[in-house]
Amino acid sequence: MKVTIDDLWLKNDDDGNPPSRAAKRSLANSRDPMKANVPEKWRKSRYGVGMRWRCHWTIVKDGRRVQRVKQFARLAEAQEYAAAMEDDIRRGRYRDPRQELRVLDDVAGEWLASKVDLKPGTAGRYARELRLYILPKWGGMTLRELRPDMLQEWVGQLMDGGYPAALPDGRDSKPLSARSIRNIMKVVLKGIFDYAVSNGWIGENPVDRVTVPKIASDDDDMVFLSVREVELLADEAEKIGNPVDGLLVRWQAYTGCRIGESLALKVGDVDADRRRARIGRTWTDDGHGGSMLGTPKNGKARNIAIPRFLMPQIKAQMDGMGDDDWLFRATRGGNVWTNAWRTRIWNKAVKAAGMEDEGVTIHSLRHTYASFAIAQGADAKTLQMQLGHSSPSITLNTYTALWPERLDDVAYAIGALRERELV
Repeated sequence: MKVTIDDLWLKNDDDGNPPSRAAKRSLANSRDPMKANVPEKWRKSRYGVGMRWRCHWTIVKDGRRVQRVKQFARLAEAQEYAAAMEDDIRRGRYRDPRQELRVLDDVAGEWLASKVDLKPGTAGRYARELRLYILPKWGGMTLRELRPDMLQEWVGQLMDGGYPAALPDGRDSKPLSARSIRNIMKVVLKGIFDYAVSNGWIGENPVDRVTVPKIASDDDDMVFLSVREVELLADEAEKIGNPVDGLLVRWQAYTGCRIGESLALKVGDVDADRRRARIGRTWTDDGHGGSMLGTPKNGKARNIAIPRFLMPQIKAQMDGMGDDDWLFRATRGGNVWTNAWRTRIWNKAVKAAGMEDEGVTIHSLRHTYASFAIAQGADAKTLQMQLGHSSPSITLNTYTALWPERLDDVAYAIGALRERELV
C-alpha cells in the first residue's frame, strides 16, 4: 500500500502544463501565499486556504476499502510522514491516526467491559477508581493528548492531595497511599492504555514512563494487638453497640476472617459440633458506592476452625435463628454493612480504648490472629488454609518476620535422629 502526497494549492493548467519553477519559488519564499507571483491558471480553488499538503492512503476495514488522509503545512513534513507510514504498513505496525483522537472516557469503558474474567469485586474496584479519580481528571482528553509528563505531575497531586475527584458527599481530596496510587496508575490506567496499544490505536503506553511511589514492605503498616488489647476493643465495642459487636471483634481476632467474610456469614455456615465455619462468600465493592456478595478473595471457599472459648457466644447468637439468617446481624435482623459498622462501632471503640493514634484498623485484627497462631506454632500451610491465602508463599511473604528462627532446634533434632538410628 502506497501513501500519496497531494498539493492542495497548485495544479496543472488547462493545457496540462505544471506550475513553473518561478511560480513555485515565489510561493515558497512568500509568507502570504496571496501575494506570491502565482498566475491564476495554476491556482486551485482552495489556494492559500488551510494546509497545503495532504497525505492519503487506503485501508481495508470490516471488508471495505476506506480512505484516510492527513494534512501538513510543509512538504518535508508530509514526505517524512508518508515514509514512516509506508514503513509501518510494511512491518505490520500501521495505526489509524484518527484512533488517537478517541476520548479516554470511551476507551476506559471498552477496556472495563473487555475484562470478562474479573471477579465482581475486582471489577467493582476498577470501576470505582475510574469514577472517583481517573475520569474526573482525564476523561475528556484524547489518547494523543495524554503525555508522560502530565501523568507524572498528577502522581504528585495524588501524593499531596488537592487533585480533582468525584468523592461522595463533596469531600475534599486527600493524599493517597503509595498502594492506592500504584493501583490507579499501574493497574487501571496502564491497563486502559495497554488495551489501546493492543488495538493499534496508539504506539506506546505513556504510563510505562511514569514513576510511582514505592510501597513499603507489607509489615510496615501492620499492627499486632495483644490479647488484652483485643479484649479491651471488644468490650468497648459491646458498650457502644450490642454484645454482637464485641463478638464480631473477637471473631476476627481469633479466627483471622476478613471483615467482609465475617459479615457475609450465615447461621447455616457454622458447624457448632465440629467448631468449623465455611467461608464461601464475602461482601465486596460493587463499583457504584455500594456492596455486593461475591466469592472470597482467592475465589475459593474454605473451612476455618473456631476456638472453643468462642462457641458459647456463637451458639447464643445462633439460638432460635434459621440457617439463612445472618450470623452477625443488625438489631432488626438484616445484614450489617462494613462501612456503617466501621463508623458506628469500630472507630468509636478504637478511640474509647485510647488507640486512635496507633494505626489500628479492622484489618489489624486479622494480622493479630496471624501473630497469635505463629506464636503458638502454626506452620505456613495451616495458616494459609485458615486465612484463605491462595498459596503458602503469600502467607510466608506477608508474615515472615513473625516466624521464630529455629536453626538450633533443627540441628538438635537431626542429631537426635542420628543417635536413634544408630542404636
